[in-house]
Amino acid sequence: MSIELEYALEHKNDPAVLCCRMEGGNEITHHNLEDPAIFPDLIDTGLLNIDGCLTIAQVLGATLKETSDSLTPLTPAIVDNIQDPEAAEAAPAEAAPAVAVPAGTQMTFSGGVVKLYIAEGKDISIEFPV
Repeated sequence: MSIELEYALEHKNDPAVLCCRMEGGNEITHHNLEDPAIFPDLIDTGLLNIDGCLTIAQVLGATLKETSDSLTPLTPAIVDNIQDPEAAEAAPAEAAPAVAVPAGTQMTFSGGVVKLYIAEGKDISIEFPV
């Protein structure tokens, strides 16, 4: 089961393992990562080996090189653009995180509502209260 961003950040030094099948060439997000709390049982039963596994902080924002199945440990062999968590911690606190958005994307904040319009795809429009 995928994890929430806050949980991923709390467990940034834990091993990064895919929660479900992921296509190569895509950016790794918290939605792609398995809950580290279940790893001890999986390791004990021989279903998971995390030797050489990158951490959650190293893979968030990185790119998966090849299509991989669920419970695949993310290692340097299958991950491009591995992130440097120490550089992120050294960045000024005021710096906003970089967000990659597709061309044609618009985001507005008004009246306590976020309105997100994504032209690429099927003209996706999302609104939610803040």
